[in-house]
Amino acid sequence: MFITSFRLLVITALLTGSANAVPQKILFVGNSYTGQVRSAVTKFFAASAHREIRLEFITPGGRTLKQHSEEAKIVERISGGGWDIVVLQDQSQTPAVFPEKFLSASKELNKVITDSGAKTAYYQTWGRRDGDKQNAERYGTYTKMQDALTKSYTQAAKRDKALLIPVGEVWRALRKRDAQLGRELYKGDGSHPSAKGAYLVACCFYAVLTGSDPLSVKFDGGLPVAQARAIREITRQTVSGRVPADN
Repeated sequence: MFITSFRLLVITALLTGSANAVPQKILFVGNSYTGQVRSAVTKFFAASAHREIRLEFITPGGRTLKQHSEEAKIVERISGGGWDIVVLQDQSQTPAVFPEKFLSASKELNKVITDSGAKTAYYQTWGRRDGDKQNAERYGTYTKMQDALTKSYTQAAKRDKALLIPVGEVWRALRKRDAQLGRELYKGDGSHPSAKGAYLVACCFYAVLTGSDPLSVKFDGGLPVAQARAIREITRQTVSGRVPADN
C-alpha cells in the first residue's frame, strides 16, 4: 500500500510543480549519501537545459537530520538563503530503524524551510545491497530495508505536502530489471553509491526538481552509453509510475 501511495505522491507533486517556475536555487542537506553524488548531480544539471540553477550542498559525513536541526549555522543557512527548494536526506539507516526520530527531525526542519518561503523535498535513499546487517532481525535483506525507507520518506512527504525524490524506488526497479547493473550501483561497501549509483541519483534529482525528462539530457557521466540510457529510462518510467515495484 505504501508503495502505491509513494507513486501517487510523486506523480501529484510533479503535476503540481509543472505549473510552477523551475527553481533557481536548491540547497541539499544530508551526509555522505549526498556528498558523494555532488559531482554527478552538478555535471548532470550543467549539461541540461536548466544549467542556470544554483546548487549548494551541506554534507558532513554520517550526519542525521536531528543533528542538522540542532546546528544553528545550518538552520540559519536554510532560513536566510533565499532557496526555492531544500532537499533533506537523513542518515542511511535512521528512517528505517528509528522512524520516529526521522519524522520528528524532518518535521522540525520542514517548518524552518516553509517559514523561509522555500519548499521541502525528501531524498528517499536506497537499501543496502545485502540488507542492514547491524539490524539483521528487522532489516537483514535489501527488500525489507528498502520497504522501511520508502514508508518513512513517503510518510514525511505526505505529511508536509513536500516533493518526494524516489531514488530508492528507482534503485529497486533497476535491481529488478538488471541484477548485475543493480549490484554495480554500490561501492564495495555495499552501501555508498558508485559512479553508476551517483548517476542514477542525479537523474532522479533532475526529473523531480525540474519536472523535466532525464532522457533529454545528453550526458552519460562517463558510463557506457547503453547503461547510462538504461538508468535515465528507468528513472523516467519509475517516477511516472509505469514500472511495477516489488512488494
